[in-house]
Amino acid sequence: MDAIRNDKPYNEAKRGIEASLVTSMGRMAAHTGQEITYEQILNSDHEYAPDLDKLTMNSPAPLQATADGSYPKPMPGINKDREF
Repeated sequence: MDAIRNDKPYNEAKRGIEASLVTSMGRMAAHTGQEITYEQILNSDHEYAPDLDKLTMNSPAPLQATADGSYPKPMPGINKDREF
């Protein structure tokens, strides 16, 4: 509020980036059943949406149903390095 009222520079980019990083930590922890540290998530090569940059309006959905119509589910403690 002070920055707005007094025309001071203000930037929440760092806070936004850190908040996004923490949500990724929570998601990975929930899906793998492990505690994920800040350093682990920063150095992880896991992609939550592989090839997202190649996705078009005509692309198939990134997550496909199995033959019985169900979708892969996270298996915490079984898959320890990825979501599905």
